Amino acid sequence: MKNSNNATILIVDDTKTNVDVLVHTLKGQYKLGVALNGKDAVRFATTHHPQLILLDIIMPEMDGFQVCRTLKANPETRGIPIIFITAMDNEIHRRKCIECGGADYITKPFVAAEIKQKIRHHITPA
Repeated sequence: MKNSNNATILIVDDTKTNVDVLVHTLKGQYKLGVALNGKDAVRFATTHHPQLILLDIIMPEMDGFQVCRTLKANPETRGIPIIFITAMDNEIHRRKCIECGGADYITKPFVAAEIKQKIRHHITPA
Protein backbone atom coordinates (compact mmCIF):
# COMPACT_ATOMS: atom_id res chain seq x y z
CA MET A 1 0.00 0.00 0.00
CA LYS A 2 1.10 3.52 -0.69
CA ASN A 3 2.85 5.30 2.17
CA SER A 4 0.16 7.34 3.91
CA ASN A 5 2.30 10.47 4.04
CA ASN A 6 2.48 10.51 0.24
CA ALA A 7 -1.28 10.20 -0.28
CA THR A 8 -3.34 13.34 -0.78
CA ILE A 9 -6.89 13.46 0.55
CA LEU A 10 -9.32 16.19 -0.47
CA ILE A 11 -11.78 17.20 2.26
CA VAL A 12 -14.94 18.85 0.90
CA ASP A 13 -17.43 20.42 3.29
CA ASP A 14 -19.01 23.87 3.43
CA THR A 15 -18.95 23.88 7.25
CA LYS A 16 -15.55 24.98 8.56
CA THR A 17 -16.04 23.16 11.88
CA ASN A 18 -16.48 19.85 10.05
CA VAL A 19 -13.38 20.54 7.96
CA ASP A 20 -11.39 21.38 11.10
CA VAL A 21 -12.40 18.10 12.78
CA LEU A 22 -11.36 16.07 9.73
CA VAL A 23 -8.08 17.96 9.36
CA HIS A 24 -7.31 17.39 13.05
CA THR A 25 -8.14 13.68 12.68
CA LEU A 26 -5.94 13.16 9.60
CA LYS A 27 -3.10 15.70 9.87
CA GLY A 28 0.36 14.18 9.87
CA GLN A 29 -0.92 10.99 8.23
CA TYR A 30 -1.80 12.35 4.79
CA LYS A 31 -1.33 15.43 2.66
CA LEU A 32 -4.63 17.29 2.93
CA GLY A 33 -6.46 19.56 0.54
CA VAL A 34 -9.61 21.45 1.49
CA ALA A 35 -12.49 22.75 -0.59
CA LEU A 36 -15.43 24.58 0.97
CA ASN A 37 -17.73 24.13 -2.03
CA GLY A 38 -18.37 21.77 -4.91
CA LYS A 39 -16.86 23.91 -7.66
CA ASP A 40 -13.56 24.26 -5.79
CA ALA A 41 -13.61 20.50 -5.13
CA VAL A 42 -13.90 19.71 -8.84
CA ARG A 43 -11.14 22.21 -9.64
CA PHE A 44 -8.81 20.77 -6.96
CA ALA A 45 -9.46 17.16 -7.99
CA THR A 46 -8.86 17.93 -11.67
CA THR A 47 -5.63 19.79 -10.94
CA HIS A 48 -4.12 17.77 -8.06
CA HIS A 49 -5.58 14.26 -8.53
CA PRO A 50 -5.94 13.30 -4.84
CA GLN A 51 -5.89 9.63 -3.93
CA LEU A 52 -9.23 9.97 -2.10
CA ILE A 53 -12.02 12.50 -1.53
CA LEU A 54 -14.08 12.92 1.64
CA LEU A 55 -17.26 14.60 0.41
CA ASP A 56 -20.19 16.18 2.22
CA ILE A 57 -23.57 15.91 0.49
CA ILE A 58 -25.43 19.06 1.53
CA MET A 59 -23.64 22.11 0.13
CA PRO A 60 -24.92 25.24 -1.62
CA GLU A 61 -24.75 25.64 -5.42
CA MET A 62 -23.28 22.20 -6.18
CA ASP A 63 -24.14 19.37 -3.79
CA GLY A 64 -22.02 16.29 -3.15
CA PHE A 65 -24.01 14.15 -5.59
CA GLN A 66 -23.33 16.66 -8.39
CA VAL A 67 -19.64 16.80 -7.48
CA CYS A 68 -19.42 13.01 -7.55
CA ARG A 69 -21.21 12.70 -10.90
CA THR A 70 -19.00 15.43 -12.40
CA LEU A 71 -15.79 13.74 -11.24
CA LYS A 72 -16.94 10.27 -12.34
CA ALA A 73 -17.80 11.61 -15.81
CA ASN A 74 -14.23 12.92 -16.28
CA PRO A 75 -11.69 10.26 -17.38
CA GLU A 76 -8.97 12.09 -15.41
CA THR A 77 -10.82 11.89 -12.08
CA ARG A 78 -13.21 8.95 -12.39
CA GLY A 79 -10.82 6.58 -10.60
CA ILE A 80 -10.58 8.68 -7.43
CA PRO A 81 -12.48 6.95 -4.60
CA ILE A 82 -15.11 9.19 -2.99
CA ILE A 83 -16.29 8.61 0.56
CA PHE A 84 -19.43 10.53 1.39
CA ILE A 85 -19.55 11.95 4.91
CA THR A 86 -22.99 13.18 5.89
CA ALA A 87 -25.52 13.50 8.67
CA MET A 88 -28.18 12.03 6.36
CA ASP A 89 -28.41 8.40 7.45
CA ASN A 90 -31.08 6.62 5.47
CA GLU A 91 -31.23 3.95 2.80
CA ILE A 92 -32.30 6.36 0.03
CA HIS A 93 -29.21 8.54 0.47
CA ARG A 94 -26.90 5.54 0.86
CA ARG A 95 -28.22 4.10 -2.40
CA LYS A 96 -27.90 7.47 -4.16
CA CYS A 97 -24.26 7.75 -3.02
CA ILE A 98 -23.41 4.38 -4.52
CA GLU A 99 -25.44 4.98 -7.70
CA CYS A 100 -23.59 8.22 -8.47
CA GLY A 101 -20.21 6.53 -8.03
CA GLY A 102 -19.33 6.84 -4.35
CA ALA A 103 -17.03 4.19 -2.89
CA ASP A 104 -18.30 4.41 0.68
CA TYR A 105 -20.54 6.28 3.12
CA ILE A 106 -19.89 7.48 6.68
CA THR A 107 -22.42 9.21 8.90
CA LYS A 108 -21.75 12.21 11.12
CA PRO A 109 -20.77 12.36 13.82
CA PHE A 110 -18.09 9.94 12.68
CA VAL A 111 -15.73 7.84 14.77
CA ALA A 112 -12.08 8.65 13.99
CA ALA A 113 -11.04 4.98 13.92
CA GLU A 114 -13.79 4.16 11.41
CA ILE A 115 -12.87 6.96 9.03
CA LYS A 116 -9.16 6.08 9.19
CA GLN A 117 -9.92 2.41 8.48
CA LYS A 118 -12.14 3.26 5.51
CA ILE A 119 -9.52 5.62 4.10
CA ARG A 120 -6.83 2.91 4.35
CA HIS A 121 -9.19 0.47 2.64
CA HIS A 122 -9.87 2.75 -0.32
CA ILE A 123 -6.44 4.27 -0.97
CA THR A 124 -4.76 2.15 -3.60
CA PRO A 125 -1.05 1.68 -4.25
CA ALA A 126 0.54 4.00 -6.81
